[in-house]
Amino acid sequence: MNGDVVRQMYDAIGRGDIETFVGVLDPGVTWTVPGQHHLAGTFTGGPALLAHLAEVAQRTEGKIAVAVVEVFAGDGRVVAIVDVELSVDGRTVQDRQVHLFELRDGRITSVREYHGNEVAMQDLLEGPA
Repeated sequence: MNGDVVRQMYDAIGRGDIETFVGVLDPGVTWTVPGQHHLAGTFTGGPALLAHLAEVAQRTEGKIAVAVVEVFAGDGRVVAIVDVELSVDGRTVQDRQVHLFELRDGRITSVREYHGNEVAMQDLLEGPA
């Protein structure tokens, strides 16, 4: 079931379905993006997370794609392996990432991204917004 919730979240992101995306999140959700660039940090709550995702979309001019490779689900945790492609100012990075989810009562309470190539992500995203 928890794996289905995470897949539903990725599907909603792919469709731009904000209502479904927010619906699978706990109101106090935290999402952590590693790095030292201006898009890194921990975003708490739906509004902060949506603002962060809007900034990512703006920075990449919508040139971002996430493909789910595999999902491993346990009782309260899910691990997703995803291929992420981002483009900024004509430069593109393809990165295999691991996303660690914690869930409670069928809703996502936290997400932590682990980038496969943090240096490439840093180089792509460290420029001015």
